[in-house]
Amino acid sequence: MTPKQLLKKIFPPMLATLADAPPRDAENWTYELKYDGFRALVAIVNGDVVMQSRNELDLAPRFPQTYKALHKIKSKEIIIDGEVVVLDDQGAPRFQLLQQGGNERMVIFDVLWLDGEDLRGKPYIERRALVEKLFRKPPAGIIVAQTLKMSGEKALQLAAKEKWEGIIAKHNSSVYENRRSKEWLKIKTLNQQEFVIIGYQASSATDREIGSLHLAVNEGGQLVYSGKVGTGFSAKMRGTLREMLAKDVIDKTDVKGAPRDRNAIWVKPRLVGEVAFSEWTGDHRLRHPSFLGLREDKGVKEVVHEKPAVTLTNPDRLLYPRDGITKQHIADYYEAVAEPMLRTLRDRPLSLEHWNQGIDKPSWFHQHIGKEGPEWLTIVETPTRVASRKTVRHLIVDSKEALRWLAQMSILTVHMWSSRAPQLEEPDWILFDLDPAKGKGIEQAIEAAGVMRRLLENLELPSVPKTSGKRGIHVFVPLAPGYSHEEAAEFACAIAEAVTKKVPTMTVERSIAKRRGRLYLDCMQNGYGKTVVAPYSPRAINGAPVSAPLKWSEITPKLDPLKFNIKTMPNRLAKVGDLFADVFQDGVKLPKLK
Repeated sequence: MTPKQLLKKIFPPMLATLADAPPRDAENWTYELKYDGFRALVAIVNGDVVMQSRNELDLAPRFPQTYKALHKIKSKEIIIDGEVVVLDDQGAPRFQLLQQGGNERMVIFDVLWLDGEDLRGKPYIERRALVEKLFRKPPAGIIVAQTLKMSGEKALQLAAKEKWEGIIAKHNSSVYENRRSKEWLKIKTLNQQEFVIIGYQASSATDREIGSLHLAVNEGGQLVYSGKVGTGFSAKMRGTLREMLAKDVIDKTDVKGAPRDRNAIWVKPRLVGEVAFSEWTGDHRLRHPSFLGLREDKGVKEVVHEKPAVTLTNPDRLLYPRDGITKQHIADYYEAVAEPMLRTLRDRPLSLEHWNQGIDKPSWFHQHIGKEGPEWLTIVETPTRVASRKTVRHLIVDSKEALRWLAQMSILTVHMWSSRAPQLEEPDWILFDLDPAKGKGIEQAIEAAGVMRRLLENLELPSVPKTSGKRGIHVFVPLAPGYSHEEAAEFACAIAEAVTKKVPTMTVERSIAKRRGRLYLDCMQNGYGKTVVAPYSPRAINGAPVSAPLKWSEITPKLDPLKFNIKTMPNRLAKVGDLFADVFQDGVKLPKLK
C-alpha cells in the first residue's frame, strides 16, 4: 500500500468546534496549546512520505524543510496528524510567518494508524500516550504538541500571556471522528478565522497593488458579506494579491449584503485568507481586521462564520416539571428540528418568551437584544414606529448554535415577523389566526378552518395551515414580493369582515367580553412588527406541544394538537417533511375584492 492510499483510509480529518470557554468538567479533558499553522496529515510507508492538507493538497512543495524532516521518522507504517508552523523569536507559532518561511516545525498531536492497526477507535488519552512514547526523542524539525497540566481557565490565561492563538480541549475518552466534533473544542485568546476573498479596492498609490480586500463567509448556503480589510499586508503581498485577483475579475457580485461601491473590483470567490479581528459587529461586519495571509489549504465552501459552541448551564433544570423535560431536552429538540426552523427563521426578526424557572412560573417577553446576547449572534436593527425608541435590536436565528442559545436562555416560544431583513416592509404571507373563544377547544378552530379553506379555494389562493400549539389554528397565504404590510392587513381584514357577516360563530370583535362564545378571526397580526408563533416552536403548557404545520386533510374532528410535541415532531418531520416550506413556494398576487 502506498502512503497516499493509506491516507485515503482516514480522510477527512477530525475538526474542533469553537467554544467560548473551557468545559466545566475539567477532569475529563486534556488541554493542548493551539498551534497557528497549516493542518497536515502525514502517511509514512517503508520510508516513503506523503504530507497532505485537510483538503488533500500536497504540502511537500509548500514546506520542503518539514517534508525532509519527516523522512527521518523510523516507522514501517504510520499516519500522524499535526500542524506545520513557523516559530517566532519567542518560540510561539505565527501564521503570518508561514508566508515568509523560516523556522519550520511539524507539530504532532495525534497518531491514527500504526503498523496495520487503525487507532481512531481508541480513546484520545491512549493515542496521546502513544504519541509521547513514539516521539520521546523526535527528529530535528519535529515536535510534540504541548499539553498543559492545569485547569482550562489557567491554560487559557497562559496562552493569552504568551500570545498564543488559544487552546484545544480534547475529551479524554474521545475517539477520532471524521467530522467537526464537540469532543474537541477550540477556545481562542484572539479572534481570527478564514474568509473568502470576493473583491478588492485598488491602491491609491499605485495600480499594481491592492489597497484592501472585500471578504465573505458562507451562511445558509450562500456567501454573506463580512466587511473589508486594509491592514496587515506587506508591499510584496499587496502586489501578489493584485496580480492573482486580476485574473478573476467579474462585472458584479451576488454576495449577500455586498456594498454598492463603484470603486470595488469584484472577483470570483476562489481565494481564502486568514484575518485577525477584534470582534464581529451586530450587523455582521469585522471590527479592526488585519490580514494574516492566504490559506491555500482551505476551500471556499469550508469557510463559515465561526460561532462558539454554546455551553448549557444547569442542563438538568426542569422546564416542564410534570413531563420531566429539561433544558437539555429543549436543546436536543432545537437541534433535531434545526433545518426547517432555520429555513423559516432566516433573516426574520424575532421576539422571544423566556421561562427561566419553568412553565409553572411567570415568563418574560424579550425583543431588544442587549449585553445578554454574545457578540457572535446576528442582530438586525429594526426601525420602530413609536417615538420612545428609534430602533430595536432583534435577534436573527441563523445557525444551530443560535438555536442552542435559545435553549440556554430557556426560550420556549419563538415569535416571528412576517418579513425578512433587509425587506422589512414586505411581508411573505397573509395570516388568518383562528382563536377559539374562552372555554372552547380546538374543535371550534377546526370548523372555522374549513370555512377559510373553502373561501380561499374559491379565490384561487393557496394556503398552508398549522396549529398554534395550543387551541388555535393559523392559516397562511403565500404572498408574491412587492406587497406592503398595510396592503396585506387591508386584504386580510376585508376577508375576515365578509366571513364573519356570513358565519355567526365567528367574529372580528377584539373585545373578549363582546365575543360571546364566538371564535375570534384575527386579521390584525398582519402589520409591520406583528408576530406569530414560529412553526416547530414549543409552547409552554403541559405535554410540551409545538406549533405544527399540517396537511389540510389532517384538519378533522380527530385533530389533537397535543400529539405534536417535542418528542414526536422529529419523527414526524422525517416522515412527512417540512410542510411549512410550501409558504415560500410560488407566492401569489392578491385578487381584487368586489
